[in-house]
Amino acid sequence: MYPSLQYLLQGRGMITKDAVIRKRQALLEQCPWQPTPGTSGSINITEWGQGGPAVLMIHGGVQGGLGGGPVDFAGQRPLAEKGWLLRLPDRPGFGESASRGPDDQLGDSLWVAEELGEASHLIGHSFGGAIALLAAARRPEAVRSLTLIEPALQPMLTTEPLLLLKSGVRAALQIVGEALMKAETPAGFAVAFAESLGTDGNGGPNPSAELLIKHPEKAETLGCAVLRAKIAMPEEMRKAADTVAKADIPVAFVSGGYSAGQDAGCAEMARMMGAKHVVIPSPNHFIQQTSPDAFNVFTDTFMREAE
Repeated sequence: MYPSLQYLLQGRGMITKDAVIRKRQALLEQCPWQPTPGTSGSINITEWGQGGPAVLMIHGGVQGGLGGGPVDFAGQRPLAEKGWLLRLPDRPGFGESASRGPDDQLGDSLWVAEELGEASHLIGHSFGGAIALLAAARRPEAVRSLTLIEPALQPMLTTEPLLLLKSGVRAALQIVGEALMKAETPAGFAVAFAESLGTDGNGGPNPSAELLIKHPEKAETLGCAVLRAKIAMPEEMRKAADTVAKADIPVAFVSGGYSAGQDAGCAEMARMMGAKHVVIPSPNHFIQQTSPDAFNVFTDTFMREAE
């Protein structure tokens, strides 16, 4: 879980570090489910396109829900028609890739770094965005550009304590924490977290929340998966960010404009790295899915400029 949860609602006296630790442990004790490592450690990768520069796309989410490379990036298939070779891995426990245990940012960054080959553009969404940054730092010479869609890198913000004076940054750090503290069960945590990720644009549930409404039996599994997920420490994230910045890799952070916390967090992380921050209007966290045309135009242009 996010080490930086100790900073939640700082200055308002509402949540302490100890309270967060106790609450997480109490919810974990209700978790009968945990991912079982499979017998095969291979990563399934789907490819779209006949050639051209490679684009490695790392999806978000945690095990137990819908997802996988082709699912999360279905709206980006038109990029293959523009001359890009899209490579879409199923992270462990998704699609046709066997689980390797709890979702693990640092662990996944190892195989992602290998899959960069000699040179690839790299795109990561949410949990996959954190993995993408960590992987890019392992092999910066193999990364042509890096695009991070509302990445799960909020802990990195705590490496600059003065940022905690900004309300937008505090809101970014509360995205997971507020859902955690008000939940009484892992299922309740999953629902609250999903609902914090925006709407469908018409006041209805976003794709993640809709999944839990249609399949409530998944809520406990998803809640436990988030609680068990292995998150990189803030210092590890910042070290990776500094490594990528020093390598002069073109980097872009993308947020959706629906959340002050997400926008502020992406803006500050972009500043830390001397990167670009763009807002592509979206009603929720799944920007590449809900605003595929605008996202594809931006990404196509950004990668061509990097070429």
